[in-house]
Amino acid sequence: MGQRIVVSDSQESVHFMRYKKQDGQLSIFCDETSPRYVTCVCLLDYDTVAVGDRFGNVAVVSLISNISSTHCTFELITNHITLLD
Repeated sequence: MGQRIVVSDSQESVHFMRYKKQDGQLSIFCDETSPRYVTCVCLLDYDTVAVGDRFGNVAVVSLISNISSTHCTFELITNHITLLD
């Protein structure tokens, strides 16, 4: 999948990172601004991830690149889908 690393945590949702070999550092280049209590993440394609949270919600988010900036943001593809029993 290239040079990207998808990272999530239990409160801050999803971040896309890249490894800078010359510096030996990981850097976040894109993050989702909506806080989510993430329990699972599934990479759907190079720019899109599905995210499940502890409340049973599923969201699909995709990267939007800003040509004039080195930072990008996520766009919510779906509204929250609640999994019912």
